Amino acid sequence: MSMDQKPIPVMLSGQALTSLRESGFSFPTAVSEIVDNSIEARANNIHIVIAESYRGRKKVVDEVVVVDDGDGMDDETLQHYMQFGFSTRFMSTKTIGKFGVGAKLAGLSVGTRIEAWTRHKGSDAVRHVIFDLHAVTKAEENGEDPTIKPPDSEVLPDRLLPYFPEGSGTLVLWSQIDNVSDAQGRCTPDHVRTELSKEISRVFRDFLCGGIRITIDGTTLLPHDPTFQRSGTWADHVLVEEATRVAGGPDSAETHFEGMKFVDKVFSVPGTDHEIRVVITVAPRQVVRPRGRGGDELAKKLRVPENQGAISFMRLDREISYTNVPRLFPDGVLDLDRYIGFEVYFTPELDRSMGVRNVKRGAEPTDQMRKTLRKIAHDWIPSAREEVERIWGEKDRTLKQRTGEHETLVKAINDAERTMPKSRVQEVLTPAEELMVLADLAHDIGKESKEEQEAYIKQVKGLPFLVETVNVAGDQLILLTHTADQTIVRLNSRHRFYREMYEPLKTMALEAGSAGNPQNAATARRAVEAILLLLVAYAKAEAQHPTPTEEFKPLRTLWGMFTELYMSKIKDIF
Repeated sequence: MSMDQKPIPVMLSGQALTSLRESGFSFPTAVSEIVDNSIEARANNIHIVIAESYRGRKKVVDEVVVVDDGDGMDDETLQHYMQFGFSTRFMSTKTIGKFGVGAKLAGLSVGTRIEAWTRHKGSDAVRHVIFDLHAVTKAEENGEDPTIKPPDSEVLPDRLLPYFPEGSGTLVLWSQIDNVSDAQGRCTPDHVRTELSKEISRVFRDFLCGGIRITIDGTTLLPHDPTFQRSGTWADHVLVEEATRVAGGPDSAETHFEGMKFVDKVFSVPGTDHEIRVVITVAPRQVVRPRGRGGDELAKKLRVPENQGAISFMRLDREISYTNVPRLFPDGVLDLDRYIGFEVYFTPELDRSMGVRNVKRGAEPTDQMRKTLRKIAHDWIPSAREEVERIWGEKDRTLKQRTGEHETLVKAINDAERTMPKSRVQEVLTPAEELMVLADLAHDIGKESKEEQEAYIKQVKGLPFLVETVNVAGDQLILLTHTADQTIVRLNSRHRFYREMYEPLKTMALEAGSAGNPQNAATARRAVEAILLLLVAYAKAEAQHPTPTEEFKPLRTLWGMFTELYMSKIKDIF
């Protein structure tokens, strides 16, 4: 070393931090780092706000605000909050965070300015601190040592005042934003907000199920559970909504749709004193779409396609990775694996074995851990796949049996309709609304493609009566839709009456005839006809009223409910 050389800084902070902005954060993983801090601060309510503005004619994300009602920070902690490498939980094996870089890198990955206002538990003062990357870079260029100033009492801007909690808590503001996009690279606020909602609701599902409230722009998130074990989830909401849409009425009686659990077991990790817990499930039959339709609109809404082969790694109840692990599933990843949930729970002591990085954005299991997980997958995935195949086979048979199931009856009823009293329903729909009703019906009976739906609508449009079998949750035996010119009868195959009476009689009619017992077959056929005619006659009676939906829907619901109750309590009385 020459005599005129002097020690130099370990790093040029401005340049180093500018390069670290490309650490690979997506917008949802960046925001998740702040949510982690809120949870560690014992917050019960966490609110995320995405502010928008226009740059020219383009709408962009302008600011990101994350506010919580946690314990807040004292002045020393607040100043260090902006310091890279500082953490009150540095290298802890008992907390979500451990490295002291996640939240800072997260903020810088999105914008160049981070601010925080906090009110510490037991204090009345609101304190403020700021980190501006441009200011750091400029200070270095001027030969100054970049520093983080002590907290000050800068007042919250008026636009942020409504978000700040009345008691203790913290508000983090990201501004000067220049790098926000969703998983597909789209950067419009709507796309970004949708992707963020999906990711946060899955990553923090256990906390949401446990009662922690997280909102995005005022909308409370529902937990998203790829294993379909937890209740009150996004999938439950979608399935109830779908059942209600099909029923054309109020809420379904069934509110939770639970998947089948194949394994929920603790496994030892060879070469260590530690254990992992593995949960493998198959989605409920309401989620498993008919073969070849796993990418239809309902499947997308349920977020089924993105689950194909994905393994969820859960560290201290927080998901850190949701992705495929190469060569883990037997015979590779198959289409039906989208209906299989796979969770791996581990503690921070196994961070190295799981390949956990300093920003909680993935897991890359070591060879030994991968070998352990591969054995578990090979032991249990085949059975889970068999269950999906069984459900598919059941749906295949059901669709084949029920396609055109009532075609002959419908023709006879519509022939008879020429000489019978006409509908008095006054619920007039526009042509577009009538087409929507028939398109919904086509979807309900399994016609997913546009071509199939158009052909079905062309076939049934204008018929006074339609009768179709559908599968919906709830107590209703029949679901009726009345328009001025048409009455649609949906027979619910999930109702106890259908399963225990109607379907066995229909089977008897077919089997008795093939077995050479024509009298039994004829009796069973007439019983099936009588049941359907009773239901159609009731629908016809409703159609004589000008507003049947408003007048009779509650009665119809009670009728189905009491039928179900009586059948569960009374049998074998003759």
